[in-house]
Parts: sequence; structure tokens; C-alpha cells
Amino acid sequence: MSDPQTIAYPYAKAAFDYARDASQLAAWEKMLVVMKEVVEAPAVASQIEALDMQGPDAHEAFTLSFLAICDGLIDEHGQNLVKLMAENGRLEVLPQVAELYQTFKSDFERTVEACVTTAEPLDEQQKASLSQALERKLNRTVALTCQIDPSLVGGMKITAGELVIDGSLKSAIHRLASRLEA
Repeated sequence: MSDPQTIAYPYAKAAFDYARDASQLAAWEKMLVVMKEVVEAPAVASQIEALDMQGPDAHEAFTLSFLAICDGLIDEHGQNLVKLMAENGRLEVLPQVAELYQTFKSDFERTVEACVTTAEPLDEQQKASLSQALERKLNRTVALTCQIDPSLVGGMKITAGELVIDGSLKSAIHRLASRLEA
């Protein structure tokens, strides 16, 4: 099979375009999370793999079962996406569709999730200052989450999308040790 991201891209883009035009970005995000969770359930995932060896009747029966699991959680348009992907044998890439959709949505809304890891907890003032600094640097609204990792010794490590800023004392010690060994 080709790269799952490549296969998922047109489905995610179509879902995003529809959701944006219909002002339903949040609703589609929720529906795609539901679909992703269903696909990732071990019993469902094994059935999806087995579909390749079965006929069209099995595909249709599986699709109806899938939609029954999602009953009330996805609307008519979400159901159409499931039917289309099932018809094309692409249900296994629904997790990537959900991931790409989230990327499109974040880009459109100019938001980014940032995770800051520190050796000790940050107070509210530090969180607010860090969030404001990241918003200025990234030119996006930042949703900040904090984690504690005592092994960092001091400083912090920030991950926001593809950006990684490692200002931890642990990392500085490793860099210094590498230079001394050279």
C-alpha cells in the first residue's frame, strides 16, 4: 500500500473544505475522532484487514455495522465519508484523515498546541508569560500544556508543532560532554 498520509490527504482535505464552508469545523473534528476510535478498536481493525479477501457483500455489511456503531455520533455527511472510504477500501487510513484534518483546522484557525516540559512546575505567571512569548514568536494562538520531568535538571523543553526548543540543563550538559569528547 502507498503511504497512508498520501492516501488520507484528499479525504481530509475534502472533509476540511466541506466543514469550513458549512461552518462545522468543531462538529467534523468530533466526528472524525469517533471514526478514528472505531477504526482503531482491535476488533474493527482486524475486520477491516479481512475485508480485502471478501466480496462486495461483506464490504457493504461491514459498512452498515460501522455506521451502526457510530449511530447518532456522525451526521449524514460523515456517513457519506465512511461509505466512500469503505467503497474505495481506505477505511484503514481514517486515523490519518483525522490527524490531517486537525492540521488543516489548526492552520485555518491559526492555533498550535505547545507542550512545555520542565523539571519543576511552572506557576500561573510563568505559564502566561511563556504562552504570550510563544504566541508572538509563532504568530498563532497557543494552547499550552505542561509536563514535569525531573531528569531535565533545570530549564525547559518546548514542543510546538514541528518547532522544538530544548533549553534544558540536561541537554546543555550532553552538548558540553560531546564537545569535550571531540
